[in-house]
Amino acid sequence: MLKIKGRQQKKKLAAAQLRARQLLTARKEREALEFLEEAVELFPLDPELRLLYATILLAFRPEAVATEAAKAAELGPDDPAILVGAGHRLLFGGKLDAARSCARRASNLVQPDFALMPSLLNLTGLIAAFDGDDRQAEIDLRSAFEGEPANGHFAKNLAVFFAERGRLHDGVQVLDEALKHVENKDDLERMRARMAAEARS
Repeated sequence: MLKIKGRQQKKKLAAAQLRARQLLTARKEREALEFLEEAVELFPLDPELRLLYATILLAFRPEAVATEAAKAAELGPDDPAILVGAGHRLLFGGKLDAARSCARRASNLVQPDFALMPSLLNLTGLIAAFDGDDRQAEIDLRSAFEGEPANGHFAKNLAVFFAERGRLHDGVQVLDEALKHVENKDDLERMRARMAAEARS
């Protein structure tokens, strides 16, 4: 009887995780928020739901993102995918030391074929930039972008890194390359136009 209950709980958890991911992918933000609020109450110890909850909170309660991300990292200390996601959200929430801890743990856990390696490199690159290690930041941010050129966030991070260091032409080149790959081009096109105009002035 206990085994049956355990299997049923696992099925319910898997269904909740899938539904949450579907809502986030479909950009049904309000519905995703309401669903995840309930899901986290039902499965408070699941790190993936905690991380997905932190993700949707970016749009509604950004001040609560770091708290949920920290819980996700605490619940999934041996899952590099959870640690990478939590690290990004902790960085967003201004928790640099906690983000650095997640990045370090994830780096120690991953195998060379880790599916989220570009995301981990993006995280370590952003942390290096915050730490003033521009050389390492450029290496990691560029590697992240080259590993996943269709990811507009990685392109923006690398372009902003260059722009903040007066390397506007390098930033424009990154955005030009990204625009060949991304589906939603509006944000990057606006960013490129601003950066190109500033480079000319």
